[in-house]
Amino acid sequence: MDHTGESKASHSEDMHLALPGPKKESKHRVQKLDPRLQSSKVADAPTATVINREKTSRDVEVIAHALSKHFIFTNLSTDSRIQVINNMRLYIMGPKEVVFQQGTVGQNFYIVAHGKLEVLVNGKRVNILGAGDSFGELALIHDALRSASIVTVNKVCMWVLDRNTFRTAIQELNVQNYKEHKEFLQTVPILSILTPEQMDCLLESVSSFSFKKRQVIVREGDQGNSFYLIKKGKVAINMKGEVVGELQEGQFFGERALLYNTPHRSTAIAMTDVKCIVISRKSVNSALGCKLQQVIYENSTKIAISKSKILSQLDRNQQAKISECLHIKVYENEETVIHQGEDKSLKLWLIIQGNLKVGDSIVGHTYECIGDYEMSEGLHSVFSQKVVAEGECHIGELTRKEIEDCLGIPMLGILEFNIIIKAVKHVPIFSTLSNEKVYSIASKVSLRNYDDQEVIFEQNTPGDLFFLIKYGKVQIVKDGVVLRIENKTDYFGERSLLFDETRTASVIAAGEVSCWVLKREDFLQILDPAMLKRLVGRINLQDASINLENLRVIKTLGKGMFGKVFLVFDNKKQRLFALKTVDKKHIDAFGIHENLMLERKILLSLDHQMVLKLVKTFKDSERIYFLTEYVKGQDMFEVMRIYKNFSEIDVKFYICCLSLVLEYLHQREIIYRDLKPENVVIDMEGYPKLVDFGTCKFLTERTYTIIGTPHYMAPEIILGHGYSHSADYWSLGVIMYELLYGAVPFGDKEDDPSKVYEAILSRKLVFTSKRIVSDACKGLVEQLLNRKSVLRNGGSIENLKMHEWLRGTNWESYLNKEVEPPYVPQLPDIHEEIQQGFKRNETLDEFIVRNPEDDDGFIQPDEIIDKPGWDAEF
Repeated sequence: MDHTGESKASHSEDMHLALPGPKKESKHRVQKLDPRLQSSKVADAPTATVINREKTSRDVEVIAHALSKHFIFTNLSTDSRIQVINNMRLYIMGPKEVVFQQGTVGQNFYIVAHGKLEVLVNGKRVNILGAGDSFGELALIHDALRSASIVTVNKVCMWVLDRNTFRTAIQELNVQNYKEHKEFLQTVPILSILTPEQMDCLLESVSSFSFKKRQVIVREGDQGNSFYLIKKGKVAINMKGEVVGELQEGQFFGERALLYNTPHRSTAIAMTDVKCIVISRKSVNSALGCKLQQVIYENSTKIAISKSKILSQLDRNQQAKISECLHIKVYENEETVIHQGEDKSLKLWLIIQGNLKVGDSIVGHTYECIGDYEMSEGLHSVFSQKVVAEGECHIGELTRKEIEDCLGIPMLGILEFNIIIKAVKHVPIFSTLSNEKVYSIASKVSLRNYDDQEVIFEQNTPGDLFFLIKYGKVQIVKDGVVLRIENKTDYFGERSLLFDETRTASVIAAGEVSCWVLKREDFLQILDPAMLKRLVGRINLQDASINLENLRVIKTLGKGMFGKVFLVFDNKKQRLFALKTVDKKHIDAFGIHENLMLERKILLSLDHQMVLKLVKTFKDSERIYFLTEYVKGQDMFEVMRIYKNFSEIDVKFYICCLSLVLEYLHQREIIYRDLKPENVVIDMEGYPKLVDFGTCKFLTERTYTIIGTPHYMAPEIILGHGYSHSADYWSLGVIMYELLYGAVPFGDKEDDPSKVYEAILSRKLVFTSKRIVSDACKGLVEQLLNRKSVLRNGGSIENLKMHEWLRGTNWESYLNKEVEPPYVPQLPDIHEEIQQGFKRNETLDEFIVRNPEDDDGFIQPDEIIDKPGWDAEF
């Protein structure tokens, strides 16, 4: 825009009226958007007269035309645009009145109906706005400082929409549509078997279509490729020119098109104006990552496994392996499925669809399993008669040998083996080990039995055994005093696996007791030295005896939105930690009590090698504290600028690690919402570790909060349509692109959030020719950066892992940290800094007082939110 003239503009103040700044050389750190940072609001257009009146057709036309110029509205559905138009109010202002001042926080979006306004930047007129022009749309997304002042020239009429009304209207409409569509789809028999996650994927693939009265919706004989569910109106079904039925709201037709590529067997004609939810076979296959028929098979198999008393006790990975290895066979009516004389212990039959019978008697229904019990117990009984299909039957089959090859363990005794696996996984020091290592531990244990009052081991004696109680009770006794009673699946003696220490207490059987026992020498054979060192570190992080008084501040590590993070040293334990402090004045000022409680709850639920570990929380009269592990290293943002030439193998290393972290979080129904290089620390082993969980939340359906860092935000977050875990995969795609090309894919040279948002929503993904990247690698980037969120992980994390670029990856090797990293930080020793910290001999409170919080950038809100007792759990 020419800022020296006064030519008429049809663009927005937020997007086009800022004076151009210097072009940046490279992307710098950008503060995230966080709705918790609510600044004091200065009311827009304080002198305006606000009128609520019915809009004329001309009003609607003017508003609709103005909305069509802005990326925020062009991505809205027709229903959403109608809702926006209906919620706009008319503002009338006289000459020389201020709409808003440059530098104030915006809340409203304006469309000029009549009159003229001048645009002032630093007091200088840079433009004139007239009828049909609009400005201020960025205020509908978040608190944005106005880049110019707007003052009326003469009497002005403007259509105005505020952020809260806009967000509420869009959210309510999307929530209503989501709920209605979900309820409709759940009534469709062939979709009833979908999991909640798959149903959500399908819901993101639906489209709405309207048909006029007497319009043909589908024609008999035409190729069927879509399924229709009637949301409003009536539809006549004709076959060979004759009406054979009528369908109305809530009913559907064309469902066979989701399964088979066959012609329509009838014609559907709108009897009234009709509105339908439409799902195409192509969109279903894309959303679910495979054909619906395959999904039905897979889900049916999972249901059958879950109903088996034997197979249901396998862990999730074992069940998945059996599902993958199953041979699905289709049997016709009366065809023999199991021959007379077959050994029940040598084969497994899962009934995916249909029934099995002997003579006229049904011996197996859909989702039942045959042969599982006999196989697990080694019972060599045979079928006395042949078993045949009743109607068409779909049966999943596996021989005993195939199952054992698939699982890598014998079927005989598999139940006890899996009980041991589950018990081992509940022991904190084993919780971060891969499945492969857990299986190895389970295979090394032996069973020992003890009589009532028998001493299992004595206090102050050397120990090299770890115990898991299979059944019975034991007393933990110290200096003759019973400290506690341990029961079935409890454990004791775990430190003896790692440390050459004497027992701190005696353990005595309270009745007959049976324990699984693991020897230290067997355990140490399973772990390599690096893994052993990490395990010792994890045990040290489980020490609940640390207290605030023993911590000495070494230095400040960083400053966040609401507090600081310090490097601290526990002079009693002789260990380093990171301590995040949040001033209670800030907590009350910004009302972040629930956010901090949620952050604590989430961190306490996490225990993963590549996720920051929370040790303990504290509180006093001034602050609350999060004590975490100290992750020495460099954040990925810095690493990207030091180690600029990442190969595809290097990029794969980081993407595999971060994919595993996202999988871990999403399995626990946690969405991260701010995945970016600044929140990933490359530790001293060269592996990424995710930090800063302030924007996370537990998520079971959808959320609508606009939060995150603009360049890494998914389109659906910006638009406010509602989003779920797939938003994290968009951010992963941005990081992958940035690792490959040294720039973010959208708005890399932009600082203005509105221009970044516009690029994310409307610009094509471009791969520069300066860097040669394989087609498979580009394919994964394109998938992760698909604007249709449902397509990003290919329908599931399992499908994402099977992408061509990731296929064949040994994921366990990443969990075990056995893959060589591309870069290991080389950082100076901090021993001298620790010594300096001790020389100061300051308490934590004294250090914080001497280094007060920097409150620059925080504007004290008008209202203080006080919640007495909110920090009881800290």
